[in-house]
Amino acid sequence: MFKRIGLIVGVLLLSTLLLSYVFRLPLLQWAIAPELEKAGVTLNCLDFSITSELNIHADKVCVNYQNQQLQLTGITANTKRVDIENAVLTVNPLPKSDNANQLAKNLDLALPLNRPLINIKQLVVKSDELNKPLKISILEPDLNKFNVSGDINASAILTANKVRGQFEINDTFLKHVINTKNTLIADFNFNTQQAFSFDGIELELNGDISSQFAHTYEQCKVNVLTTGKLATRFNLNSQALMFNTDLLNNKINLTPSCTELIPPSEYAGFISKQVPLNWQLKLPQSIRLEASELRVPAINLVSVGDKQFDILITDTTLNITSPFKDLQSTLSAQINTPNINNINVNAQLSGAAIKGDYAVMLENLPEFVPATADGLSLSGHFNISEFIDSKPIGLINAKLTLNSVDAFNISAVQYQGDLIAKMDKQLNAEVALTQQLKSAEYKEFKVTDISNTLTANANLGVGELFADLTAKTNIKAVNSPDIKLNNIKVESTGLQSRALKATHHAFINDVELVVNHHVSSQAHPFEVIIPEQNVLPLNTVINQFEPLAQLTEGEFNGYISGDVHLQNASFNMDVSHASALYNDYLANDLNSVFSGEYNSGKLNVKPTTFNLNEFRAGAVVKKIKGLWQVSGNTALINDVKGSVFGGEFSLDTYTVGKPNQVANVKFENIDASKLVTLDDKSGIVLTGRLAGSLPVHFDSGKIEIIDGSLFSQGTGNLKITNNAAFDSVMQQQQELQPVLGLLTNLDIQKLNSSVELKNDGWLKLGVNLQGYNKAEQQQVNFNYNHEENVFTLLRALRLSDEITQKVEQQYSQKGN
Repeated sequence: MFKRIGLIVGVLLLSTLLLSYVFRLPLLQWAIAPELEKAGVTLNCLDFSITSELNIHADKVCVNYQNQQLQLTGITANTKRVDIENAVLTVNPLPKSDNANQLAKNLDLALPLNRPLINIKQLVVKSDELNKPLKISILEPDLNKFNVSGDINASAILTANKVRGQFEINDTFLKHVINTKNTLIADFNFNTQQAFSFDGIELELNGDISSQFAHTYEQCKVNVLTTGKLATRFNLNSQALMFNTDLLNNKINLTPSCTELIPPSEYAGFISKQVPLNWQLKLPQSIRLEASELRVPAINLVSVGDKQFDILITDTTLNITSPFKDLQSTLSAQINTPNINNINVNAQLSGAAIKGDYAVMLENLPEFVPATADGLSLSGHFNISEFIDSKPIGLINAKLTLNSVDAFNISAVQYQGDLIAKMDKQLNAEVALTQQLKSAEYKEFKVTDISNTLTANANLGVGELFADLTAKTNIKAVNSPDIKLNNIKVESTGLQSRALKATHHAFINDVELVVNHHVSSQAHPFEVIIPEQNVLPLNTVINQFEPLAQLTEGEFNGYISGDVHLQNASFNMDVSHASALYNDYLANDLNSVFSGEYNSGKLNVKPTTFNLNEFRAGAVVKKIKGLWQVSGNTALINDVKGSVFGGEFSLDTYTVGKPNQVANVKFENIDASKLVTLDDKSGIVLTGRLAGSLPVHFDSGKIEIIDGSLFSQGTGNLKITNNAAFDSVMQQQQELQPVLGLLTNLDIQKLNSSVELKNDGWLKLGVNLQGYNKAEQQQVNFNYNHEENVFTLLRALRLSDEITQKVEQQYSQKGN
């Protein structure tokens, strides 16, 4: 019975073992899967058997952990070794987890003192981020010591609280496995050997690195070489990544052909001579990236050679997800080259705002500038915000000084300019320029003490641009061999859009002008308004051409319009009640309204009437009226008539400035008594009327009367009393007394005289006098030659002219 029972129990046990082995996979998954799932591991497949050597052999094991898939095949395990023929790890994006913010902890690995050593003949890592799968082999020669070979060569030692080791990697590996469309990676070569350690919270890397980036852009070759030691730390809890880079040596080299990338221009050659080709980049001891915030204490880019560029960037922080939003940095740059004395720039960046200052000093201007200068200094400051992807707001200031400058035939000394440009959030822009210049010369013109302020206001928003312009200019003096102008003041306003419309209110030597003009590419029309004003300010200009001439009273006004491009203009002028002195000649009350035009270099004035009330030149000429005109730059005076010595005179024509000409002057109905009494002490009294014709010859500045004539109109009378010259002749020549005595009281029947006047003022008269002496009842025919310097006589009469003297005194009291 016991034997039967034992047989039955044995059969049941064998049957149970057999069923357990046959159904080993379902039973194992049923028993192990729930425990693995508690750790987040899913066992998808398992197939194993026991070999004759009592080794466990698994054909396939499939495990999934946090969306990462691991498939093992060809597994042989015993108490000493676990050999895996193939392993495939598929890396996928990690799923979102509620424990994402859970802090990492220091490693506390429960490492058994004895376990089988692991050997993976081939591990294939697949990922969408890799260009091709990564293939490595893992060997554990000693417990918890691993060697990795294949695409990566590395070694690692595993302890309870740290994993440490080292690895080697180069550009060939990265180019094979990194999935990127950036073609620049093909120009990148590097090799590094790094020691690493990981304690569960912080990963540390430390080792040597050698890299080279050689890239060709068009004809420019750029070579960046980095060698030295690099230390890296990454903290899982703070997400802080830190680089120690101060032991790296970074060199940047450009080929000379890189300067050919500068766009062709007149300044391309100058810039190419200033740009260094060799640089050195100095990195700080620590660069820190925490979360998305990057902190760089200092970056120093320094040129190598005689072209000294020193660019220092310090205290830089930025968010790598939006670099310019929270950017903070300080920049300083110093430049010194053989052609540039010194350039200094200091700037502070804060987000999309920048502020700082700059200074530039040059001994001479670059060759491409069409000017030469000495002692150039440019400095200023700026404060700008929203300058990225928007129109900047803020202010820029620039101050330029020059000891001297020569450009476009202009030489200037001691120039100083101050520019301020501002714009607000509403895009209202304002530019103000203040300039001062000690002196400037252009050909024969010299300008001294110039000051100018110019202000422009505009809105840079949507729509057509309109700029309001205002300016003030003061010039102490403008000098040339021909003219000198003093105290020039100009106030200007304008509107700039597609064309410029401007108005200038000017005072030049106290003469007032208003100029309006409209500047465009097609035309430049203008108008000059001369308000009615006193003529006295014109004396400062007139005296430069005729020092003895001076205006004493009167008004003038006018209007000029034309086009600068077409070089033409028309004008209207009005001169009223003008009086003038020339030495001791006095002209009173001149009136003339005239108009004309300027075209193709020719000035023309229409025939215009002028009226001069009085002209005092010893003899007094009144009610002068005539015509004047300008034809082809030549001024003509004709049909002049007036009253003199109680009669009338006329002038046919006179061309101003013509060196050789004859002007015919005629006299009618001259009162002989007024003509003779020019010398009121002569004792000679002559009555009657005279007429005559005087051809006045002008010959290269000389004035003469040739073949002039004078004759009586009707009868007259001659009386001589107490004339010293006449009495002297009577006493010296007794034989002439009977004849000369007839002249003391003579009724003139006819008088004729020739008239000759030399350039020196000597007048020669050949007089024929016919008459009747009632007392002696005798007819008289008398011929007489008379010579006298009329310039001296008229000069004496002018000096005794009380009216002229009074005007001269009044004018001198006014002080011009």
